[in-house]
Amino acid sequence: MRQSAPVLAAALLPLLLFGATACSGAPEGAALAPAAAPAVPVDDGAPGAEGAPGAARAASKDAHVGDSVRVRGRQMGRHLQAVLNAYVDPAVSVEKDYAPPAGKRWVAASMSFVNVGGDSYGDLGQMWAYDSAGGRHGVVPTGELTTGKPLVFDSLAVGQRAEGWVVFEIPEKARIVRLQYQDANVQANSGEGFWAV
Repeated sequence: MRQSAPVLAAALLPLLLFGATACSGAPEGAALAPAAAPAVPVDDGAPGAEGAPGAARAASKDAHVGDSVRVRGRQMGRHLQAVLNAYVDPAVSVEKDYAPPAGKRWVAASMSFVNVGGDSYGDLGQMWAYDSAGGRHGVVPTGELTTGKPLVFDSLAVGQRAEGWVVFEIPEKARIVRLQYQDANVQANSGEGFWAV
């Protein structure tokens, strides 16, 4: 038994050393392996029914000038990438005699749309301007503005872009806080297409 003790100690020594090495921390300043990146959702052309509309709206935040927003319609493959490029208040027509009626003013948004879906995109949806009192104001035709030409949108092939200005007529004292693009066939708007201004 006395002779087996040194043999046993000799056998255990490598295991003890290996265990100490495996449990020791990384040397100071050593590079650590990057954590695995979270899975990125893939746009498979589905019409965007990811959960209840109310939950999606509550979880989403308004975009801002310069931000792009993907808007999905009810139809398979109907997807737009929409960007609010600029916002002006007030908006002014290039025609000197063309102006909003008394008690009203125009505000305008420069928008660009790219068809990122799997099919052609026809019939632009609607845009709304929301004021701080909860009022909603639609787009009005004004022609060319001093800031640029109006948005012309008939149909977009896959990958095609359309851009231009859209104008909203609002009460003179109203303060616009939010813009919305709503697809013509949107599924109970899932919280997409909102910009804070």
